[in-house]
Amino acid sequence: MLWALFAGELFGTSSIDVLLVVDHPRVEEKLILRELKSIGLRVGLLNPRVSPVQIGGFSAPAVSLVRTVSMFNGLRAAAALESQDSHVVNSSYTIIACGDKAVGYAKLASAGLPIPRTYLAFSMEAAAKAFEEVGGVAVDKPPVGSWGRMVSLVRSRRLLKYIAEAREEMSGSVRGHLIQQYIETKGRDLRCLVVGDRVLGCVERVARGDWRSNVALGASARPHELSSELEELALKAAEAVQGEFISVDFLVDSSTYVNEVNGTPEFKGFMAATGVNVARKLAEHVKERLRA
Repeated sequence: MLWALFAGELFGTSSIDVLLVVDHPRVEEKLILRELKSIGLRVGLLNPRVSPVQIGGFSAPAVSLVRTVSMFNGLRAAAALESQDSHVVNSSYTIIACGDKAVGYAKLASAGLPIPRTYLAFSMEAAAKAFEEVGGVAVDKPPVGSWGRMVSLVRSRRLLKYIAEAREEMSGSVRGHLIQQYIETKGRDLRCLVVGDRVLGCVERVARGDWRSNVALGASARPHELSSELEELALKAAEAVQGEFISVDFLVDSSTYVNEVNGTPEFKGFMAATGVNVARKLAEHVKERLRA
């Protein structure tokens, strides 16, 4: 079997140390590719939107690094590569545990980690009951989604009804509701990045003109002290989802909550704020996996 590069060049697997799976290359993927090559690794690139991925019956490169924008493309590509005995960063288990927020919160709660009070609802009736349970002010999230899209601050049952009606017209992956206790943080949260068994640092994300603190929505990132509490919680969260390279987001009021985990974290804002070469740390982790 041959792996196709974006440029159309072809390589056999015997010439590849690590396979980088990318559907829409962003700044982060370009940085990762550069750092993998800079430490002497031979890299193949696979775009699952262009090239088929064989399931079983073939030996893939020893390590594969999945960095797809589409969670479902990444999940399925990771599973296919695992069937070929490739060690995948992150694994299909991690991708679904992080990519489906309902699954992720269940894994975090099972590990004893503090999360906002959260209800899973599959209908308007169930969502309305959950809304009352969390006190009449809630955050409504679809089970699958990134960059703060379709995440709503709900202060009335009427607004919740509008959201539910709109979701019914959308694809199945976003029809459900995660109804959460609203934690007032004045548009701020904390993000830690974990590579292997190490927390690379922490940033505070500050919203601009929005209650959501996603950098994709214009929030700024600045360095924040990595306390022993945050470090411990971040490592436990990574363990809960079996993540090798993840981000862990925290909400802090009088308590600290694990808000979300991301299995394909963007990190250009983190790098700019902290000066940590995240792509290099990830490349070094991949090289260690090759030696294992």
